[in-house]
Amino acid sequence: MIFEPHMAEVKKHIDHYWIVKDAALLSMGSPTMYAYPGITPDMIIVLDGHYTMSYMGKTYTSNRSKLYSFIHKEVVVDLSHLKSCIIIKFKSRGLSSLKPFLDLKTEAIMKDSVAFADDVFGMDVELLKIHLLTLSPSEIASELDQWFAERYKKEREGFVVAMAQEVSASCDIQTIIKATNYSYSTLERHFKRDTGLTPKKFQSLQRYKKAIRELYVTRNSDWQHYVVKYGYYDQSHFIKEIKRYTNHTPSQLLKTPSFIEVRPNYF
Repeated sequence: MIFEPHMAEVKKHIDHYWIVKDAALLSMGSPTMYAYPGITPDMIIVLDGHYTMSYMGKTYTSNRSKLYSFIHKEVVVDLSHLKSCIIIKFKSRGLSSLKPFLDLKTEAIMKDSVAFADDVFGMDVELLKIHLLTLSPSEIASELDQWFAERYKKEREGFVVAMAQEVSASCDIQTIIKATNYSYSTLERHFKRDTGLTPKKFQSLQRYKKAIRELYVTRNSDWQHYVVKYGYYDQSHFIKEIKRYTNHTPSQLLKTPSFIEVRPNYF
């Protein structure tokens, strides 16, 4: 079930709560899922069961909740023993959607960007999990709203959030430069502080993520379509950029189960 936040300060930074009571649905016939670099932080609260995850050369099994603030390399997750969970999808603005709820600097988050949630938020996450087990889905959504609102600090919102609200929802770099008259170097300083990424890297990730989301949904293998729609130089550029972030060509991605595929059609 999908719930949008109702509190304004939370809704500004969190897109939705996805409450999954039968996580077997996530596997879509394959227990192994892949996630790739992107600009959308995710938090998974495990309610029942466990998962096995491989990332950056390490593989482990756990029932502890996870925070994916930024994925440097592909993550491989076996969901076959995960029975129920809550997936919290932040706005697609990199760390700038996450930082208003955390008293951490960008460098610290990027250093441990795929972490156990209680290592980031403290043991409050475990207490929250225990409490949520007793609630209905709508009550869970309300409780999550309250939990994040208690951690929200407006002063932690930065330049990127302001630009997304006032100038360009997609944080288009050229649009922001025209609106602010800032140099690229000034923009870079703001973006690295707020998101952990340069503006060029941010926009590159934004473009590739939109392209592979459409690829998975439509199964369209006309690569020239993506070149034209998303502004790649040519098919070679499109294929190389997809492979750079995922280690797969677009053709190979169509044969690889991804977490994008199992997100509700609501998105």
